[in-house]
Amino acid sequence: MPYRFKINEPIEKGFRRIAREQLESSLAELAGPEANPKSVHECRKSIKRLRAHIRLAADSLGAKKARRRTKALGDIAKLLSARRDQTVMLETIGKLANEFPNGESALAPFKAILVARAENEPDRLEPDTAARARDRLTQEAKKIAHLDFKKHGFAALAGGLETSYRRARKGMRYAYDEPTDENFHELRKAVQWHWRQMALLGRAWPDEFAVRVNAARELSQLLGDDHDLAVLVAAVSTADLTDEQKDAAIAICRQQQQILRTQAEFRVKRLFCEKTRDFIKRAGAYWDYGRALDPLVDVPSTARPNGQTDHATLTAVDDRSVEANASLGALKPRLAAKTVASAPSQRRA
Repeated sequence: MPYRFKINEPIEKGFRRIAREQLESSLAELAGPEANPKSVHECRKSIKRLRAHIRLAADSLGAKKARRRTKALGDIAKLLSARRDQTVMLETIGKLANEFPNGESALAPFKAILVARAENEPDRLEPDTAARARDRLTQEAKKIAHLDFKKHGFAALAGGLETSYRRARKGMRYAYDEPTDENFHELRKAVQWHWRQMALLGRAWPDEFAVRVNAARELSQLLGDDHDLAVLVAAVSTADLTDEQKDAAIAICRQQQQILRTQAEFRVKRLFCEKTRDFIKRAGAYWDYGRALDPLVDVPSTARPNGQTDHATLTAVDDRSVEANASLGALKPRLAAKTVASAPSQRRA
C-alpha cells in the first residue's frame, strides 16, 4: 500500500500498518540466498522510510524509545552500506569527468584504486551479512509492534513533525553560515525526513502536500550529490596518492560542491521559510479539515432511487466544507510553485 496515513484511519492503526509494510518490504529484499545490489538498495530505502515514520510519531511513542528504534535501524542500514558507498563513488567520478574538462585525468588515479578494489570484492551481499540483517530486522519488528501510543489524532504526530521541521530550519542556517561537509550532511538528513513525512501526511491535502514532497525530493537530490562529493573527498584524502594527485581531485570535488550548494540555497530557504509553529498549525488545520472534507467522496451514494438527493446529508457535509474553507482562507498560501520535479535517482527514493 502507499506510504501514507489514511485521512480517516486512527493514527495508531495507521502507524502500525505502515511500519509493518516497510519491515515486510525490507525483509523480502533480503529473503534470497544472496542479495544483489538492487535488493540491498531497496531494503535500505525501506529502512529510511521506517526511520522517518518513527520520528514523526516520536512524541507519542516516547522520545527515548523512538531514538533507540531509529538508531537500531540505522545500524542495520550501515551493515548493508559498505559496498554501496564504493559504487556511489565510482558513479560520482563519472559525473565529474563529464562536467569538467580536466575531470577524467584528475580523477583517474583514484578511480584506478576503486576499480582494483572492486575486482577483489563480491558483487552481492555476503550471505552471513544478509542473515544478520534479517535477524536484526525481525527483532526490530517485534519491538516496534509493542510500542505504545500516548496520544491520538494529529496530536500524535505534531511533536515529531515540529522537531523535524525545526531541525531543518536550524540545519539550513548552520549550513550556509558555516558551510562544512558535516553541516550540509545534517541539512540533507533533515530534508529527507521532511520529504518522507510530507508523503506520510499527504492525504490531508494531496495537491498541496505534493508540492512540498516534490520540492523536498528535488532538494534532497542536490544535497545528496553534495554528500557523495564529501565522501569522495574524504576517501581521496586518505588514499595512496601523491599530494598533487589528491589536490587535483579534491579541487574538482569542491568546485562541484559550490555549484550544488548555490543551486540548493534558495530552494531550501523557500521550503523552510515559514516559522515552525506557524507551519505546524497550518499542517494540523489541513489534517483536521481534510478529515472533514473526506465524506464528500461518498456524496453520490446519498442519491435516492427516484433521483432525489438527501439534502440533510449534503447540508451537513457542505457546512463542514464552508467552515473549513473559511478557516483555511486565513492560513498562509502555498510555499512553492507547483512544478513537475525530475525523476529522482533510485538511490535517493
